[in-house]
Formats: sequence, C-alpha cells, structure tokens
Amino acid sequence: MVPLNVLVESLVIGNIYYFINPQINSQEPHPHLYVGDKDDKSAFLICGTSQFEKRKRYFELVGLPYETLVRIRPSEDNKLTTDTYINCNDVQTHDFNSLFTYSKFSFYGTTTKSEQYEVKNGISISVLVEEDDKEIILGQFPDFDL
Repeated sequence: MVPLNVLVESLVIGNIYYFINPQINSQEPHPHLYVGDKDDKSAFLICGTSQFEKRKRYFELVGLPYETLVRIRPSEDNKLTTDTYINCNDVQTHDFNSLFTYSKFSFYGTTTKSEQYEVKNGISISVLVEEDDKEIILGQFPDFDL
C-alpha cells in the first residue's frame, strides 16, 4: 500500500478525482475537483454533477450568481463523458485517511487553466464558502496569465 503522505503529495489543484463521497446520497463514485489542502489532515474538494437543470433551479431559488457554477466540458485530459458542473459554493472538507482508505479514491483527469481560473473566481465571489476556508483555498491556487 502507498504511504498516506505520498498520496497527499500527489494531489494537484485542478485535478479531477473519482471517489465515493459519504457527504452525498450515493454509493457510486463521483468526480470531484481538488481545490487545496485545509490542513495536514484534510483536503478541500468540490463534487461535480451533470444535473445542470437541477443546479440552475437551485441557484435561481437561492439567488446565487451563475459565475459560481463552472462547467467543465469533456476532453481527453479530464476523461469526463458529459458536461460536469462544479458548484463553487459547496466546497467540502474530506479527511485524507478516509479518502484514501475507504472511498475508492482515484485520479481521473485534469482541467484547463481557464477552468481553474473560473473555479478560483467562483470560490472568491461565493457568499457560502466560509471566509477562513476561502482564504486558505485561494492562497493555494496559482496566479493565472490568461
């Protein structure tokens, strides 16, 4: 088995990982976008969804800006098969040990610099992400020259 610290060090901001998320009502693995480490024991990830209309209705109902819902189009690099939407208002914290031990965690693909920029912007304007978490996350994102 690969040591936990090696797995943690292999995480890259903007990469997509598949795993079973205990925070959602499903036993199927879902794509998640890694957006940084919270501390030395946990990571920030955002679960992706293909259910655009459901997300759109939620955003309209709650009054969230659409810039916080980022579309990731399928590509050879990300290996997604359908448009996947990243809700930048729903950053989740996941314990490294649980991720790598129980959830069938696996690397799936990479996002583009422009998609990463959109996610960074979405997190920065979110009113639902706690300010302390937002500061930690945004401090780990690269600067973008687009």
